[in-house]
Amino acid sequence: MVYCTPANVKVYVGTTVTDADLTEMIADADAEINAFFASRGGKSPDSTTAKQVSILLTRARVAERFHLTGENPTGYSSGDYSQSGSVDQLGQAKSLQDRAYKIMNDEAVRLRTVPQEQADVTRSDAVMPDFHLDQSDDLTFFTEDA
Repeated sequence: MVYCTPANVKVYVGTTVTDADLTEMIADADAEINAFFASRGGKSPDSTTAKQVSILLTRARVAERFHLTGENPTGYSSGDYSQSGSVDQLGQAKSLQDRAYKIMNDEAVRLRTVPQEQADVTRSDAVMPDFHLDQSDDLTFFTEDA
């Protein structure tokens, strides 16, 4: 399952990274999200939370890439939004990861406290299927001969 798109991430990182590279980073981030929640009971986060975390983790991967490649975009602006480039790409990546994991931990706690629908075990047919004898059933009792 893909939680965000390259376009969702490009709002924050500009067009320096190709859609193909972003798609790979998103797949990696989404696998990390799935593994996180699978290790905590397997419940899935809501779509809004998953998208937000996917964007943060993908942005962290982009910042790590910028650090490794030496790229340092001066910034990005679109309409009223703008973001300055950071010299400390690894620090930015760590900050983004920390924010993502805080959100995931909070969501995991929320998922643990959401009441789950429980089976009605007070009814006998809820725990055992109906068993009916009809006229064709042969009830033979075995006795031990002395």
